[in-house]
Amino acid sequence: MNTTRPGDAEFRATGRVSAYDPPPDGVPRGGAATAGRLVAFAGLSLVALFVVPAVVYPFIQFGSAVTGTRLIGFGVMACLSMLLATALSVRLFRERWSAATRLSTDALGRWPIVGGFAAGWFAIAIPAGLLIWLGVLHVVPAAPGSWEQGALLALAILAPAALTEELGLRGYAFTLLQRAWGPGAAIAVSSVLFGLLHLFNPGVTPWSMAMVALAGVFLAVVRLAFDSLWAAWLAHLAYNFVQVAVFHSPVSGLAIPQPNYRTVAAGADWLTGGQWGPEAGAAAAVGMLGVTFLLAIHARWIAVHRRGWRFDIEWRPSRRRES
Repeated sequence: MNTTRPGDAEFRATGRVSAYDPPPDGVPRGGAATAGRLVAFAGLSLVALFVVPAVVYPFIQFGSAVTGTRLIGFGVMACLSMLLATALSVRLFRERWSAATRLSTDALGRWPIVGGFAAGWFAIAIPAGLLIWLGVLHVVPAAPGSWEQGALLALAILAPAALTEELGLRGYAFTLLQRAWGPGAAIAVSSVLFGLLHLFNPGVTPWSMAMVALAGVFLAVVRLAFDSLWAAWLAHLAYNFVQVAVFHSPVSGLAIPQPNYRTVAAGADWLTGGQWGPEAGAAAAVGMLGVTFLLAIHARWIAVHRRGWRFDIEWRPSRRRES
């Protein structure tokens, strides 16, 4: 296995910053400075999560009384809170929004949008579909209703929830961790925290926590492969939307009512995910790992060479693809 460091010209020709370049002025250069900024970001996030709902809740309460969508309102408040905390942190430390969050116009594009959404969709749709075909997931009747209304309800709940979690774990904090200790540490820390974030969900088990942490690794890889938080958000949203709106199954132990049919586990929980939803099954782990492998090829972290009937895999961790 050969690993090489790309030449400086290879990165600077694009005008983008690589992991090998020194941090630009105004960003932390040591562990202590990074830890201070992480603590400040966490503190601002907690304050925002109290302040924003206090300001916005009267409007949410009025809207909920009219539309009956209280759950959507709480998701929007949490999302606004994390956006505010991120903006204040970036402003406080005089950083550029684009470099600090990767939730900017230059992080948009065909690959981040289509690729991120497709990564989340296929990582769960193919494993769950195979489990239905094998008979270990069953589709059973449910109360009739409008599929479109159910899908829109799921989208309205899941979209702000996914963005909230991405801003908190794979936004500014992820950037700080990556700068100070490298992408491996950023992936590990954010994924463990992602698992702990679901500690109090209904039906939680050590296995489901481990699977959520693995999903955190998957989403971090999406973020890095496309250098875009938009991509991670869309992958996260697609991953959850498929479970709720397509298969009508629980997601992270939470059931959002959907009409006409629902998918229930008929096999072992370790394979199907049981009451937690398909994402907690080993089949989902295989799906995420398979898509992660394809993302690594897209990002040029690995190269696959065919030699007759044999395939050789070359690991190239110093490579990165510009989106």
